[in-house]
Amino acid sequence: METPRLIRPVGPPLGLYMRPGRNDHTATLEFLGERPGGLSGVVFDPCIEGRQRELRLETVNAGIDAVLDPRSVELSTEVGFERVAPGRLPWAASSPHGPSSLAGPNGEAFAESLAAYVLDKGFSAVLAPTHYLDRNLEPWLSVDAALTHALRRALDAARAQAIPIYYPLVIHSDLFRSQAERAKVVASLLALPIDALWLRVHPFGASSGPLALRRYIEACEDLHKLGVPLIGERTGTIGVALLAFGAVGGIESGITFGERFDASPLIRRPRGGNDPFLPPPRVYLAEIGAFLPRRDAEAFFENRQMKITLGCRDTSCCRRGTSDTLAAPRRHFMIQRVREVDRLSRAPSTLRPQLYLDDFLRPATDLALRAAQVEPALVSVRKRLEGWRQTLGAMAKNNPPASFSIVPEGIRIPRRERA
Repeated sequence: METPRLIRPVGPPLGLYMRPGRNDHTATLEFLGERPGGLSGVVFDPCIEGRQRELRLETVNAGIDAVLDPRSVELSTEVGFERVAPGRLPWAASSPHGPSSLAGPNGEAFAESLAAYVLDKGFSAVLAPTHYLDRNLEPWLSVDAALTHALRRALDAARAQAIPIYYPLVIHSDLFRSQAERAKVVASLLALPIDALWLRVHPFGASSGPLALRRYIEACEDLHKLGVPLIGERTGTIGVALLAFGAVGGIESGITFGERFDASPLIRRPRGGNDPFLPPPRVYLAEIGAFLPRRDAEAFFENRQMKITLGCRDTSCCRRGTSDTLAAPRRHFMIQRVREVDRLSRAPSTLRPQLYLDDFLRPATDLALRAAQVEPALVSVRKRLEGWRQTLGAMAKNNPPASFSIVPEGIRIPRRERA
């Protein structure tokens, strides 16, 4: 008779949120019908409410978070204000918001309008109306704290006490990686009625290098003191590494796009003007965590060796291999991202760093070397993966995670349970 083995307990699954763009609602709707348990939630843009209405209803029916983004960051800059068509948003003013325009009674009215919209449309969660912290934390940090309190009061007054508020910390990396500035942020946020902290760091995302990755992980250790889940916004492939090392408990991204946050387009107009046409979805190469434009992916997979090595071999995803990948790149991406997160979720938190290194990062660096010989655009991917491998390998060996982010569960977090 074999001696029973002790099995380490595995907690709730890591979080995964998708932010569908203007043309992603149909593919996301089909994905939810096929795999309703694959996502933690969907983030909605009120500027395209009509296009996303059916998706919103199905998200609620599926029992996952339907999260409203009030687009408050965009509404506070001239360029962003023009892009969001503010006439569609009841809480928008006739000109970009500033700290003074959202103080006192104006802030209360803003919060009440936002809360009314959340209830009218049936959202199950809402992002707090925060703003971009660029060179200084103030005055926006204090204004955003007051707006968050006002939003909680407005929701509670409408008997919507169960609706959680997720706080986006939209911040420049210079402030984010400063221990002194982080301490001020933690002190401010500890007093707020928030149920998760969503990190939107400029500039950071899938194309970030190893130094930025290490600093992000180190910064998150301070933020764990808040006692609420941390969600890495627009982190993409690098977000999977953040999950593995316990920096965040969930990640959010667009669908084949939106894997990096760059505040520049909200502050400066592009020299050539805005392109009115949306680009087609990119093709995800899951084995190396990289994307190619569809036309480039078609040429890439004409190479038989690349088709065998990096083509999707998951028959439940792409039954006919690369032809299905190219035909439905959005579906392929969502299925593969869900699997990446699920693979980590099934392992105890202390084992995830080594699992990530062994199962993804080491094989990916070898595969990327071969892929870059066929497609020059992947050279930067190869270099980035090699940098991540060296940095994370050293961290796992010499400085393993000392704390782990709470995992989001779509519920209110009692303040008394926070660190």
